[in-house]
Amino acid sequence: MNDKASLQAKLGAAGSDFGTPLRKINKSCQGKSRLKSPLASRFKSPLTRDKSSNSQNLTESQFREQLLSSQRKISEVDKEIEELRASGYKESELQIHIDKLHEYNEIKDVGQMILGRIAVIEGVQTKDLYPRYGLDLAD
Repeated sequence: MNDKASLQAKLGAAGSDFGTPLRKINKSCQGKSRLKSPLASRFKSPLTRDKSSNSQNLTESQFREQLLSSQRKISEVDKEIEELRASGYKESELQIHIDKLHEYNEIKDVGQMILGRIAVIEGVQTKDLYPRYGLDLAD
């Protein structure tokens, strides 16, 4: 007995309860193109430079223009940093805020998992549990 026949035998009448015999499902999948997984291609690091943008191919004037442009960007960023410091922001507090955001996200993820499990046990959608626990769907 082939795999298809054994599967139909195991399903028995249940296979016909879905309104579509198994052979039609299998035939409907034939000839369709498969989606290419992003994992199938090689990883391209955002830190590597494209070989066509090699600075050795630049003329002296192009190089000077790039240098001036980079210096302008550095100056603008330095100015923004000084404005933030003048407003009361401190670099030392930044890591504390990042750590608190990570902790918040981890706690929220655990809460989502718990809600999901409760929803499965009760046979309802997760969004149906939000009002019961005083949660907003936008959270």
